[in-house]
Amino acid sequence: MLKFLSILTTIFIFSGCSLKPDIKYDSSVIPKEFKNSTNNSNLEYIQPNWEEFVKNDKLKELIKLAIENNKDLKIAILNIESARATYRVETSKYFPSIDAKASNTNARDVTSNNQTEISRTYSAKFGASYEVDLFGKTRSLNDSALESYLATKFAATSTKISLISEVINLWNTFSSNIEQIKLLENSINNLKLNAELTQKKFDMGIILIDDVFSSQTNLKEAEVNLLNHLTIIEKNKNALELLVSTTISNDLLPTGFKDSENSLMLIEAGISSEVLFSRPDIVEAEHNLKSKNANIGVARAAFFPSITLTADYGLASNSLSSLFNGGSQTVWSFIPSINLPIFKGGENRANLDYANAQQKIALAQYEKTIQTAFKDVSDALVERANISKQLYAQEDLVNTAKKSYEVALSSYKYGLGNYLNVLVTQKILFDTQRALVDMKLIELINRVSLYASLGGNEKID
Repeated sequence: MLKFLSILTTIFIFSGCSLKPDIKYDSSVIPKEFKNSTNNSNLEYIQPNWEEFVKNDKLKELIKLAIENNKDLKIAILNIESARATYRVETSKYFPSIDAKASNTNARDVTSNNQTEISRTYSAKFGASYEVDLFGKTRSLNDSALESYLATKFAATSTKISLISEVINLWNTFSSNIEQIKLLENSINNLKLNAELTQKKFDMGIILIDDVFSSQTNLKEAEVNLLNHLTIIEKNKNALELLVSTTISNDLLPTGFKDSENSLMLIEAGISSEVLFSRPDIVEAEHNLKSKNANIGVARAAFFPSITLTADYGLASNSLSSLFNGGSQTVWSFIPSINLPIFKGGENRANLDYANAQQKIALAQYEKTIQTAFKDVSDALVERANISKQLYAQEDLVNTAKKSYEVALSSYKYGLGNYLNVLVTQKILFDTQRALVDMKLIELINRVSLYASLGGNEKID
């Protein structure tokens, strides 16, 4: 009895020991500070969630619809449910497998006096089977499933952040398209007035027919350009509806940059690069690495013996009616078994080599994900560093181009200038105005890039 207890004690002492290796990270993968950030490295920095980041009520409603309806996000959430179920399957292996059995055995035998007799045996038993986890195989399988589940969860979080970013950028792009259409409509009105003016001057014999044709050509060109932009804005709306997965009412769409210019908060830039370690794609890559590392423990455990304990306990009787009363007998069995791997044609070694290779791949992917994340933030900060100066400079350029056009047009009206100068200055004004709209859109997209590249602050339950 003491020997049996000592064996059990040894089993439980060594049960669950892990053969997983330690993960060796490269500490030089990520620099300590971002480029173009301020000197204020705030480790207590808290990234805003999308509801804090977005300031426009129309845009907030649109994002809520996207989170509720988007198919890609739904698929990502269903993948979480699948991974969670897999983890629960692996967790169940910590406990014995228990089942109930009932049997009826009928046999016809020859007795010693050469007679035949029929015997019947009825039994009802509970059976239990349990594999002792001496070398951490079950624990490693469970750890691998858990890390895969967590990786899937953070992958879904990344999908959510990408969805939010795409909705914001498309909404703001829609806004810029409206501004471009307003510029085109204003340009067409001016070109119509210029065309009327040149026609009057031609009728009076002041100018040649060339100026009339030039004014009409520029007018038609602007009208064609307007039709192209109307097509673009409809495609933009279709793209938004695809993200939201439902029809978007016009009251949720912007009417121009007056809706967009103050729609987003500006993310603080003076923060430590260590905040990237909470970025969902990095956390996902880290959990994938841990999952692959746990698989090495599983592959290593395959080289060692496995012990399985199987036991049955129940009742048996020659008649069914007495099975559950005083006429039955207690029956039991206890069968410990050991499986010692001797020769499998190199299968275990191949599995271990494969697990090691997968772990190295996951480690490289983890380090690359960190470097990519650092690049994303650095790019956004590089753009942010001069974007305000560019906006001010572009606004000054628009004002200068507007004055130049007004002078050229006024001179032409009073016969002091030529029409070619009017066309050139008008085109310059139109191009600078369009460039200003594009610059405002770039500034808004940059805000979204900072929000997303710093990791957002979103969760998937």
